[in-house]
Amino acid sequence: MRHTSLMKVLAVAFAGLFVANRASADTYYFGANLDPFQEVPPHNTPGYGEADFTLDSVTMLLTLTEGNYNDLLAGATSVVIADAAVGSNGPTQFSLTLNTYGNTSGNFGGSGTLTNTAYNDALAGNLYINIRDSVYPSGEIRGQLEVVPEPGSLAILGGVGLLAMRRRRTPA
Repeated sequence: MRHTSLMKVLAVAFAGLFVANRASADTYYFGANLDPFQEVPPHNTPGYGEADFTLDSVTMLLTLTEGNYNDLLAGATSVVIADAAVGSNGPTQFSLTLNTYGNTSGNFGGSGTLTNTAYNDALAGNLYINIRDSVYPSGEIRGQLEVVPEPGSLAILGGVGLLAMRRRRTPA
């Protein structure tokens, strides 16, 4: 009986050490709406697109979860993640994969590991996605990556908003 108690204590202590030493990762969610008006300088073309990403705080891996583009003036030749604030151009961090290379509409995928600087810039809203083609080799459409609430937080925020609206409607 005494042996069983000691085993339980050791098991609990071991589990506590394991949990305490485990690295905890946060996942950030980003969205980007791509259009020609965010390019520097802006263009007046019919192109548009969208992209969704996740960012792991430990590995600093930025992963595209969904990305598409439509109505470019020429077939897409590359899609990149670059580092700069709104209204300025910056260096490419990494390239994504065009699943529909050379098409005026299509999709893309991929991921890349950010540097410490680019990671901090992502959280500050200073990364962008840029789709290039032969008409605009420096980019026809661009979208700044913006942090969006994770799905669970969105539900909580929606619930709080509904409660606030209900309270306003209740007569005093």
